[in-house]
Amino acid sequence: MNKYRLIIISLFFILGLKANAQDSLQLNFDMARTYLAKREMADAIKSLRPIYVQEPNNANINFLIGAAYTSISGEESKALFHLKKALQSISTDYKAGTLEEKSAPINTYYYLILAFVEAGQCNEAHDVFLTFKKQEGKIDQYYIEEADRQLQKCPSDVKVKSTEWKKLINPPEAYDPGYIEFVPEPKKLDSVYLSNRGIVTKPLEYTTDAPLYGVQIGSSMNPVPLSRFDKVKNVDVFIDNEGKIRYVVGHFAYYKQAESLLKTIREKGYADAFVVNVNDERRYSQEVVSFHDRNLRASIQGKIEYYIQLGAFKEEVPQNLMKLYLDLDGIKELSYNDFTLMVIGPFEKYNQTLNQKDKLMMQTEGDISDSFVIAFNQGVKVPLEEAINKTDK
Repeated sequence: MNKYRLIIISLFFILGLKANAQDSLQLNFDMARTYLAKREMADAIKSLRPIYVQEPNNANINFLIGAAYTSISGEESKALFHLKKALQSISTDYKAGTLEEKSAPINTYYYLILAFVEAGQCNEAHDVFLTFKKQEGKIDQYYIEEADRQLQKCPSDVKVKSTEWKKLINPPEAYDPGYIEFVPEPKKLDSVYLSNRGIVTKPLEYTTDAPLYGVQIGSSMNPVPLSRFDKVKNVDVFIDNEGKIRYVVGHFAYYKQAESLLKTIREKGYADAFVVNVNDERRYSQEVVSFHDRNLRASIQGKIEYYIQLGAFKEEVPQNLMKLYLDLDGIKELSYNDFTLMVIGPFEKYNQTLNQKDKLMMQTEGDISDSFVIAFNQGVKVPLEEAINKTDK
């Protein structure tokens, strides 16, 4: 009798331990979902790894860890390791948000393409894309188009070779996927970097973690005034985590709404426009407010003044500029951003200023070969192209 009682007590004890372990894994999974929703990828990976230790072949957990790693710069090899494991069990009936799901979603292909592209493995990325394209109609079209755009980072002459990309790989060197190690935070733009570029931003605050679709109409390395996009209104300016400037119209909950706007925008002449998810932290983490103390939404109002800038200095006048005071008439000094600008002007038109500059070049026999034309509006220096569009049309 005592023997049977001991067996029953032992069974309850073992079942209790399993229940506690399962509760612990569920807690980790719930925490990971919260971190993923907040785009806090490093913490999400930390929360998912104890589940991975228990279930290293769980395709869902491998997918979530691999997808999170694609958001962390320099971790492409870890992303590939986990995403390839997830690829072993893809399901069209994938149920997100539950620990009971053991398969991975079709979007595994999308993140695999991102990882291959960032790792410079363009052949593999193209091969995966061919398989991914066959899934059209089963997933949001955005992911197909975004994967295609990611492939544009690769050379155009890449040849499709094989399906070698499906094979599992060993963990990256010195990486133990079961170890709960420190994971670096995703790359962020710091204030010093932005200040050095003369860019002022404000963080984006959306009330939803779901995708928000817009139409990107352009990109550049430095911000340009929104007046440049004179055929459309309501343009927002973002800077991504690599420092690239992106110009987007719209924030729609449904992809088809953005797709409808895309058609109209392309008809306006923006042939290279495409639909994007503006709730993507890596590409649209901060909104650009101003560039070199000029609000991007500000338009030129009133009179424009053109000058020929001969030089700039903070304190003492350089010797090469001092000589110009003896050779040229009409030199003025303008104070701007802690500098003294040595200029000649003002002039009303750009072409008029350019002609005067050519005459001065002949007069000084090339001593002002480094000079150039600048434009001011109400005491603020404005982009030359914007000023020319205003005065010389």
